[in-house]
Amino acid sequence: MRRALTTLLVAASLLLIPAQARAVSSYTTSFVASFEGFSSCVYADPAGHATIGYGRLLHYGPPTKKDRKKWGCISEARALKMLKKDLAEYEAEVLVRIRGARVTPAMMTALTSFAYNLGPGALDYLKAKGKGSDTNIARQVRKGHYRRAGRQMLLFDGIIVNGKRYELEGLKIRRRKEFRLMVKDVATLRKCGDNCPGRVVSGGLAPRSSGGLKIR
Repeated sequence: MRRALTTLLVAASLLLIPAQARAVSSYTTSFVASFEGFSSCVYADPAGHATIGYGRLLHYGPPTKKDRKKWGCISEARALKMLKKDLAEYEAEVLVRIRGARVTPAMMTALTSFAYNLGPGALDYLKAKGKGSDTNIARQVRKGHYRRAGRQMLLFDGIIVNGKRYELEGLKIRRRKEFRLMVKDVATLRKCGDNCPGRVVSGGLAPRSSGGLKIR
């Protein structure tokens, strides 16, 4: 009897672990891949940092001869496999930051895409420079202020090069699409409560990668 009860408790605890934390959805992978684009060889991203595949950041700063010797050129299949692995780590970082929040798979796609593009640290409190607004996207999500979180995400539509900020049309488009994913289920989420089909409840998993900010 005791053994059966233990088995039931373990099974119940597994149900509390967000499905999104165990495996990145194919939609999230394709969503991010569509913006990152594929490059088989090492290249410099818009901010000038060494990158390969579907936006995998190798290190800050331009590509080096050592990078090209180490990585050579990779296949698209390998790049997609690397992307899924990287996204799982970024998604885990997102879940840590929004622990306790009620979010849908669409919101997780938006937040994971955002974190992959800018670094998970972009979800934390960031003081604005100049005339901008301070942001704390993760806090807004935890409080259930999904639209406010989405509006703050829209502010990250440029890169900083040598201390100067440049807006990029590609980032504007990406932010708008992430915003739409953040807000598309808000009304449904608030109506269905604990009976939302396919909803995700963040469990505050331990982080598995650094939260360094890539660009803003």
